Amino acid sequence: MTDQTETPLATLEAATLRGALPDAGLVLLGTLHGPSHARALLRVKGAVHTVEVGTDLGSATVAAIGEGVVILARAGRSERLSLPAS
Repeated sequence: MTDQTETPLATLEAATLRGALPDAGLVLLGTLHGPSHARALLRVKGAVHTVEVGTDLGSATVAAIGEGVVILARAGRSERLSLPAS
């Protein structure tokens, strides 16, 4: 079993870059690759979700996941999400 501790507020503030990511919309946070399939971490309207190919996001569907990139299918067109520049 893992013990959990609260992170001090000063540490949270020091580890946070304000304005580094857009507050609204869809943001790619990371991609994960396993032996059988890939997943991605997306922030959708402030909430973080783990998605895979075929996941329905409402107005778009995850069409492909690559290293640091997600391709969405939206209204017959494709849209590329990339990791934010650091």
